[in-house]
Order: sequence, then C-alpha cells, then structure tokens
Amino acid sequence: MRREFLVPADAHHPDPDEARRRILRDLHDGLGPSLAAVVFGLRAARNLVAHDPSSAQRLLARLEGEMHAAIGEIRRLAASAYPSVLARSGLAEAVRAYGATLAGRLPAGDDIEVVIHGDLGELPPAVEVAAYRIICEALTNVANHAGAHRCVVRVWLDGDLHVEVVDDGVWLAPRGSGGVGLRSMRDRAQELGGTWVVERRSCGGTRVAVDLPVASGM
Repeated sequence: MRREFLVPADAHHPDPDEARRRILRDLHDGLGPSLAAVVFGLRAARNLVAHDPSSAQRLLARLEGEMHAAIGEIRRLAASAYPSVLARSGLAEAVRAYGATLAGRLPAGDDIEVVIHGDLGELPPAVEVAAYRIICEALTNVANHAGAHRCVVRVWLDGDLHVEVVDDGVWLAPRGSGGVGLRSMRDRAQELGGTWVVERRSCGGTRVAVDLPVASGM
C-alpha cells in the first residue's frame, strides 16, 4: 500500500489567520475607499437635484453601477472566506448536496454515499471550510479522473475532525508534488496543522484521509 503527501501535525505551516488578514486588507484598501467615493457622489447628487436634475440622474446612474460592483466584491470576499452553503446548511448537508451534484458523473449513476457518524456539533469556521473544500476537491477528482463506480465519504468527530473519501476507481499515482487539486487539499490541512494522505487501496481505488485539529480553528 503506497502513501503520498503525509503532512505531519507538527510541520511548519503558514499562519492560519493569514486569509483573514488578507480579507481585512481587501476591505480596508479596496472596498472601503470605493464605498466612501459612493458617499461623496451621493452628496454631490443631492446638491444637484434642485438646479440640475439631469446631471443628478446621470451621477446617480453611475453610482448605481459602482454599488453593484461593490456588492459583487462583497460576495467574492464572503465566498472565499465562508461558502454560503455552509452558512445555510452546515457541513453535513453541504457535503451531501455537493455529492448529489456529482453523482450523475460516475459510470454507475448516483452511487456517491455520504456517511456522517454522530453529531459534528458546532465546528470552528476554519475547520468547517477546510473540510468542505477538501471533500469537494476529492469528489471532483473522483468524478473527473478515477472512473469509479462507487465513492463513499465519511466524516466524524473524535477530538479532531476526520474525513475519508474512498473510491473503487483507477489509482492515479501522484507525481512530484501532485497536481493543483492535490496541493490544494494538502495545503488546507497543513494550514490548520492537520494531516492529509492519499493512498492506493489494496482492493482497488484510492483513499483520501484528513485529520483536522478542531482546536486549531478556534
């Protein structure tokens, strides 16, 4: 049985707060000035309404476009920080929903099974996002490359959050540091001080296993 890309829990890893700091920088340096400019524009439009309504209308139309752009930026930042499906449904239902969208792409039809063992409780957002993104990437790899007839996702909480994605498809041995998807999964686990491993199953197919320390996402 072959293992690749084991990331020790005590390995050096980037600051898990870096993503939050990046979002705060984007809010402060990008969105903040944009919204301030809209406020000044609205003030100018108010002054124009009485004596130059046509100019006021043109200015308001331009400000409407700027507000739509600002809303789009807010949505982009929110999506990168915390997927809306997690906010609506939680990790278990979000994973089930994503599995359902990919099920038809397996040769056997809809045979993606999601098993949630016990109550996951209220997970730290960073851990929840990392687990969801890793599972989505693993399932996408199965659907696109493995030629699998069956895939099972298991998630359980036992001190740490454990994730396992197992398929019965073709083993695609990682080369070098792996592709973008493999590196993304590895990096997300590494950022939280967790472990991630991909291995060939003795009975055929691939197993992806992740352990994420819940305390690291607090």
